[in-house]
Amino acid sequence: MQKTINYTLFGKKLIYIGFLLIGLQSIAQTKAKPNVIIIYTDDQGSVDLGCYGASDIYSPNIDQLAKQGTRFTQAYVAAPVCAPSRAALLTGKYPQKAGVHGNTSHVMGSDGMPGEQYTIAELFKNNNYKTAHIGKWHLGMSKKTGPNAQGFDYSFGHLRGCIDNYSHYFYWAGPNTHDLYENGKEVFYEGKYFPDLASDKALKFVEDHKEHPFFMYYAINMPHYPYQPTKKWREYYKDVEKPRGDYAAFISTIDERIGFLMDKLDALGIREETIIIYQSDNGYSTETRAFGGGGNSGPYRGGKSSLFEGGIRLPTIISWKNTLPKNRVNNEFLMNVDWLPTLANLCELKNIPKDIDGLDLSQMIKNSNSALPRKEAFWKYGNQWAVRKGNWKLIGYPKDTSHKGKLDATEDALFLSNLSEDVSEMKNLAHKYPQKVKELTAAFLQWEFGYEDDVPKKVEIIEHLGKSKKIKSIKELHKKYKNIDVLLDGKRGYKDFRSGQWVGQEGADLAFVIDLKKTQPITTIHLGYLQDPTNWIYPPINFEVSFSKDGTNFNKTTVSNSAIKTTKKGSLTGKLSIATRQKARFVKIHINGFGKIPKNYEGEGNNGWFFVDEIIVE
Repeated sequence: MQKTINYTLFGKKLIYIGFLLIGLQSIAQTKAKPNVIIIYTDDQGSVDLGCYGASDIYSPNIDQLAKQGTRFTQAYVAAPVCAPSRAALLTGKYPQKAGVHGNTSHVMGSDGMPGEQYTIAELFKNNNYKTAHIGKWHLGMSKKTGPNAQGFDYSFGHLRGCIDNYSHYFYWAGPNTHDLYENGKEVFYEGKYFPDLASDKALKFVEDHKEHPFFMYYAINMPHYPYQPTKKWREYYKDVEKPRGDYAAFISTIDERIGFLMDKLDALGIREETIIIYQSDNGYSTETRAFGGGGNSGPYRGGKSSLFEGGIRLPTIISWKNTLPKNRVNNEFLMNVDWLPTLANLCELKNIPKDIDGLDLSQMIKNSNSALPRKEAFWKYGNQWAVRKGNWKLIGYPKDTSHKGKLDATEDALFLSNLSEDVSEMKNLAHKYPQKVKELTAAFLQWEFGYEDDVPKKVEIIEHLGKSKKIKSIKELHKKYKNIDVLLDGKRGYKDFRSGQWVGQEGADLAFVIDLKKTQPITTIHLGYLQDPTNWIYPPINFEVSFSKDGTNFNKTTVSNSAIKTTKKGSLTGKLSIATRQKARFVKIHINGFGKIPKNYEGEGNNGWFFVDEIIVE
């Protein structure tokens, strides 16, 4: 006979209260860890916020975020362009170790950051956090390298580097392609303003997970071109000269949406439970599509694509209201790779990866008097590289995309600065402090990705039959590269296609005729070339030569060897050669271009570039 248990009303209440207490305890345990939001803006200048001294930009919400936390003055990113900077942030590694040397391909299905990389999202997810990516990805077009495969439970945004904010099409390399995805599935919101779509998705994610710890990577694709601020902010800056006006309006558009996020956190009562980091991915753009600028690097030289300070030293804030110090300016040296271990320690996460380059700065952030863990940092992008050790910084093959001053390709190939004395980097101290150059060069070479071939060598003049002779093009030159006299100046070019020492062509061939002034024996022709995959530059397929004594009747063409090595990564120079026995005054050279870049190479599907420097006639 089954025994019947009769609960009294009092007993039922006790049981109910017991379950309630257990439930509340469970919720309390679930929420014991803070939420984390990383706001990563795109192509924002070093001083382009009110809290960083910009008097012509209205950014009250971000400025308030700085007052509620710490604003850094020496915060760096690990690369001066979008994709490798993001790879460094998400993995805590230098981009080279993360497998992202430059911007990733826009071609659908192409791989980006290798799937085996362990990301900050995976770390938080493995510690019972809900994770989200909102906004820009730019780290792979294949399923295995997309956001959902890299630790994000939820993802909404575009996979390529930028989109039109209303049509959501990627227009910058044909064919024009729609680029808006939610959890890997293409979605359509024709005519709806992308910053608002992203903001709405971010607010919904926060609200849906208010009772569970979450990590959100909010990758805001502003003020990256196309400059498409809202009408409200365009009107606000109507009297500011363009492109500064449109750029500033875009910053205020960002600020307003960050205000929406802060209001949501306050309304949900979780602002004090949420760590917020704000940082730009690289300096402001001076590209044609950005109308040559709009941003401001303030006292710093350089912008996007440059390893001068203006390309990598950027607005950075951390705020954890009522837990971390507030209204503090921190002048210590840090890098975006440091956020992974720092956040892991602030959130008391388990199983923090060991094979990373980031350093835990949590004690330095909590207490400005604590010892600074970071003493040095390294950068490498294309043929540029830099090392900072203490206050000294050395750049190899520097580029000034801010155009604040001239650089001599030979004299400034190694550029030394003391940042404690001059943050402008306008004066090269390399000749004044040769021992410091040697010390920093040695530090670079000891770095895992620093190679002897990266270090500029003294330019030696090559004496040959064609040096300083007459050369003319018999095919259309690229409009940016018509300085064909450099092909016979006796100098091999540095590993920098922008140095003025190279002649380039995109998706087509080049052809020249050299006049040696008199008929003479010729035994060898060499053609110097550059390879720089991060800029979609590959060796020519080969070159062909024919010879003439009168400049009219040329003999049968001879084909050179092909490039010895066409690598997917890394920058190098090389030579193609032809051995011959001729007597001639005129030499005709036809250089066969790389054409379309094949699959799994940087820039796949686009027209490949090739760059040549010296045509050596022996």
